[in-house]
Amino acid sequence: MEELTFANILENNIYKDRDVLFSLQPPTGFLHRIKQKNELVMELAPVLMNSPVSCIFVYGNPGTGKSALLLDLVGEINDEARKRKLDLTTAYVNCSESRTETSILLSVMSQVNPAKEYPKMGWNRAKTLDEFNKVMNKEAKNVLIILDEVDYALRESGDDILYRLSRINNQVKSKVSTIIISNDVRVSDYIKPRTQSAFGRIKIIFSPYNSNELFDIIRERVKFALQKDVISDNVIRKIAEIEAGRGGDARKALDLVDACAKIAVAKKKSKITIDLVEDADRSMEENSVLNIIASLPKHQKILYLAVLKNEKNELEMDGGEVYRNYLELCESYNVEPLTERRIRTFLINLSEVSLIEAEVGWLKTTKKKARKITVNLDKALRTKADKLLRSSI
Repeated sequence: MEELTFANILENNIYKDRDVLFSLQPPTGFLHRIKQKNELVMELAPVLMNSPVSCIFVYGNPGTGKSALLLDLVGEINDEARKRKLDLTTAYVNCSESRTETSILLSVMSQVNPAKEYPKMGWNRAKTLDEFNKVMNKEAKNVLIILDEVDYALRESGDDILYRLSRINNQVKSKVSTIIISNDVRVSDYIKPRTQSAFGRIKIIFSPYNSNELFDIIRERVKFALQKDVISDNVIRKIAEIEAGRGGDARKALDLVDACAKIAVAKKKSKITIDLVEDADRSMEENSVLNIIASLPKHQKILYLAVLKNEKNELEMDGGEVYRNYLELCESYNVEPLTERRIRTFLINLSEVSLIEAEVGWLKTTKKKARKITVNLDKALRTKADKLLRSSI
């Protein structure tokens, strides 16, 4: 491989404005989401009439435009509220970062009442609830709360936050509207029947993009992000087909475009060709897995190494076998092991980031029904993962 210099890269005429590939706001508006936008506009319009909207439920796979479209609409609704002299405050909380009822409410209060400084943690539930009710009674305004990636909070802390928000307008002077966004289409599994009856009456679904829709989205972005004639429609079609087959994630499709462009720059090519797509796709998949592994906390690294310890070709095992392997590794690394219950939670985390697949099924090795854990890594990537884990624990 030839050595690169900054001058080499800057001379290569591939990019026009790379930031466009990653911007939440598309350059010419949201393609193939008119239906969802119209539904949201209809459901949110009562807020501008001084009437709270109870619990709009937005869900769909990652990369389908949910958060981006909603944040765009928040800008629109705030503009319209100012024109109408309506006192409206919006509070956005990402529940992957705030996963408990207490931390979510503290985040909401810090946005609704910015004059007061609230801690990110340290308050107990009773104190937080008391303060939240005081703020909502004192402000007496319209408040729009958006809980993004709410599945994180539901899995970790239960649905108390949803139950509370579904009844909040009976308890405070402010008029509180709530939108929840979930990347997990099975999110209702984490919501109790009493909450489901009050929450989620309005459901807006963002289905995965198909290959034709991804083609349109990519082609529109590259007009602004890349130089003219750098990428052909055939190459765009190939990228769209790859990502449509994996879940219709527009972000990943655009990431793949960027990976192709970087390889073209490195190889001093003036165009992105089909063979570069295949190279970039392989590289992205491998780098993604290794980056996730590198970011795991120590005990999750030991656990994943315990999963990889299985030498069978099928890499199929049950939770008990994984835990036994985990205990052995903890002893060898002189680390105090965690409980089996805690390890089961970690297995769920590993499944969420696609490092393992875990489902209840027939386990051929033990000839019984159990939680079956499998790893889908090729031999080369598995060797790299094993080496990375052992060197970083």
